[in-house]
Amino acid sequence: MVAIIRADSKEEKHLETLWRPRRDGSAPRWVTTQYQEYWRGRHVTLIVTGSDRGSAHVAYIARASKVPGAGDDLKRRVEVTRPYRLVSPVPWSALEEAVPASSLRYLSRDGALPEAAGRHLLRALRQLANDIDPHLQALGARDEPTPVDGPAAKLLIDERDASLTSFRMADFDLGELDGWNAPREADDVPFIARLQTRNGPSHEDDLIAHDAQRFRDWLGPERWLERYAWAGFRQGNQRLVIYNANRKPAEKTLGVDLIYYHEARDSFVLIQYKRMSKKGTSEWRYYPNSDSNLIQQLERMRAIDKECERLQSDTDDYRLSARPSWFKLCQGDSLILDARTLAPGMYLAREHFDRIHSKFQAPGNIKSFSRKTVEHYLDNTEFTDLVAGGWIGTSGFGSRGVQQQLELSLDGSREVVFAAVSGPSPSKPERMQRRREQGTTVQRFTHPGA
Repeated sequence: MVAIIRADSKEEKHLETLWRPRRDGSAPRWVTTQYQEYWRGRHVTLIVTGSDRGSAHVAYIARASKVPGAGDDLKRRVEVTRPYRLVSPVPWSALEEAVPASSLRYLSRDGALPEAAGRHLLRALRQLANDIDPHLQALGARDEPTPVDGPAAKLLIDERDASLTSFRMADFDLGELDGWNAPREADDVPFIARLQTRNGPSHEDDLIAHDAQRFRDWLGPERWLERYAWAGFRQGNQRLVIYNANRKPAEKTLGVDLIYYHEARDSFVLIQYKRMSKKGTSEWRYYPNSDSNLIQQLERMRAIDKECERLQSDTDDYRLSARPSWFKLCQGDSLILDARTLAPGMYLAREHFDRIHSKFQAPGNIKSFSRKTVEHYLDNTEFTDLVAGGWIGTSGFGSRGVQQQLELSLDGSREVVFAAVSGPSPSKPERMQRRREQGTTVQRFTHPGA
């Protein structure tokens, strides 16, 4: 998202001193206060100077986010980092003239803007400041999702979404992800190797390195992998390791499986990605009868679910859904170029998918999944919150079973996004308090793999 901060004359003089050019290119952080109601998460921020003198200009762009600590009853502390000073400040009046009337009313206040207004403001700024685009990209700001073509790029769409979904299922703060290096040319670099975090890599976390190695062994010998990469993260006492791996080139890979394993709960979830399509202005649809791999994949998922039911006992933790298998019917054929937004889609439990699919086979019935033909489904927030809270996922399936599923996915020409969470789970009050504070530190440890 995009935000605005107006600096008064005293703050402007302070920033000129604080952010004067340094030999190493660094710039200290600036901590200010902003009204709580307009600040959520982290934002690309336009810093406007001269408003109190009747000559408002955009002088800087930066990254701003809420940080722990009280401001006052109405405001909270906001940390501003990674500033860039425009070669020629852009008059605020020129930006007001360049944005649509529907967005203009939001530009009179400080704080985060609605998504459309922020997009319009950045588009106008790009037109008026020739030097701004690479610096906006460095801050994680992009104008529009980028249409993609080719097997590797299309695979990257689901790989990105599955990796970020893992982050949310683990209840790690997505606001700590700064951005990612989107491909400028055709390449085969996994998404997780492109990811950038606020605190950068941490190469001294022995526990993450240990987790990375033991979970890496679950993917099989390295020589079997066409490519892989991983990154590790820490939040409080928990650790999260995410792998992107496959055994086939992109053009021979049949799709993406997300396998999520929560070690403390001994619980796992399998999400198989299916891509929806659309023609012209029609709605997004998934056509199961056009998917030649679906029947075999459903058989595998039914077998997993049946085995998990067989292993359940009365002493297991309660789940709303203790079967692991889910589908995500993903909407979109473009890369979303920030590192926090999940692709729109519908999550369906395998048995729910089966029931709807069976209805479609009757003569005269609709043959596609869409938001109009599927009445009940979970969206990104609902699904990831239920997994984070321990309401969805197996109980007592065991690590050996997870390893078998990884092998089945990889051997079945699927791309695997494998996420493993270690360390004690926080209680629900602790999770809610952490979300409210949004000041959690996430450290990252990364390795590009093969």
